[in-house]
Amino acid sequence: MRIFTLLFITIVAVAFAKEKVFGNGSLPAFLKHFDTNSDDLIDEEERQAIRDLRAKLREKKRTSIDLDQDGKISENEVSMARAALREQMEQRRLQKFSSIAGEDDLISREEYLTIPGVRNLPDFIFEAVWSRLDTDGSGHVSPEEFLSRLLKH
Repeated sequence: MRIFTLLFITIVAVAFAKEKVFGNGSLPAFLKHFDTNSDDLIDEEERQAIRDLRAKLREKKRTSIDLDQDGKISENEVSMARAALREQMEQRRLQKFSSIAGEDDLISREEYLTIPGVRNLPDFIFEAVWSRLDTDGSGHVSPEEFLSRLLKH
């Protein structure tokens, strides 16, 4: 038992001693601009810059929600922020719909299959997704049907 305990402690120590890296060991593109000394590592100072930026973005978001600028976010302000976010989501979804739909402003099965990855779905999953979108069973998805999943959540 003592051997297993020592072995476990050794394995854990070695695992924690190794440097943490991403994928192939290089920084992802979204972190490269934080690597101010270009050593392909994010050191403590660079981590702090990331934390500072995140705090600044949170404060900016908080300020944008606090419409009366009283330093407090009321239930009404939360409701208004949610409504604005829902509107943005709906607009993006309608843009996506328009990019898929033909001139008839409907999405057919064939048009739906042009969405990357959809063609690779197993038939039973495609049919389940399609039937949830095509709520009236017409064989086409209207903008209202396309948005209905968003509106229910």
